[in-house]
Amino acid sequence: MRAFRILIVFLLLLCLLPPLSLLAATLIARWARCELDQNAPVQCTMFGGDYGGLLYAVEDFGYFAVETIPAFVALLAGWLIVEIVRAMGRRKPQAPAASRKRVRGS
Repeated sequence: MRAFRILIVFLLLLCLLPPLSLLAATLIARWARCELDQNAPVQCTMFGGDYGGLLYAVEDFGYFAVETIPAFVALLAGWLIVEIVRAMGRRKPQAPAASRKRVRGS
């Protein structure tokens, strides 16, 4: 079960990469006072170099969130169902033998 949980968490993090990259590109462009264009890379000068093409590529990758967010929700729902079924399948601990043999009122 531990390997299953690790795999699900890894897949959930993979699903979050595109929206986080879009957020990061937007925040970096805003910090550098650059405009991001969805159609073509624009010049964005930071630290003495032009990073417009890189920001455009990272922003473009972020639009894969359209496909990964539904996968994220499906994985999360599936994991929740598996955990609920697993918790329901556990046996309840029985009372100790001494307490079952006690006489009422004692």
